Amino acid sequence: MEGGEWRVESPEAVRAIRRLVLLFAILAIGLSARAANAPAVQKMLPAKGDVAGFDILKDSLIYGKGPGLADIYDGGYETYTKAGVIDAAKQMYQRGSDYVEVVVHTMKSEKAALDFVKYWAKDRGGKPVASKNGTGFVVKKPNTMAYYAMGKYFVTVAGFHAPEKAAKDVEAFLDVVKKKIGKGK
Repeated sequence: MEGGEWRVESPEAVRAIRRLVLLFAILAIGLSARAANAPAVQKMLPAKGDVAGFDILKDSLIYGKGPGLADIYDGGYETYTKAGVIDAAKQMYQRGSDYVEVVVHTMKSEKAALDFVKYWAKDRGGKPVASKNGTGFVVKKPNTMAYYAMGKYFVTVAGFHAPEKAAKDVEAFLDVVKKKIGKGK
């Protein structure tokens, strides 16, 4: 190194550096293409750091479409397909011993999303409330869970920890999803 500049004299070293630069460029393109090719519903899930203190639970991302929804729901996926679910993505999040599950569903229409919230309200004893961002409700038994329709998306967020903390966490995750859906329209 002379005067603060690096010089590579060897042709082999130059070729090796060029190969490394090319390899990194290919990796970067591959990773960005992979993210760009993710289903729209998957992009609505909170990312790492979107909710303070929570990490994404390793290997918890599940995507399903049509009969593949059975991978998300332990039986009964037909209820979802009959209601108009096209596809869904589920992700689990963890903060110590606190867990939150977020499932975002693409519905065949906005009406189907709203009707599905009403279906779950009747089933769970909730009372849907409309807001500028959509319509939904929260129940606290057997665990804290939000059901929400926003445009053509139906979202559930469940907290699997103490109800007082879970209610705040469910709301925080739901707020992130609402913002992502609002940007994705």
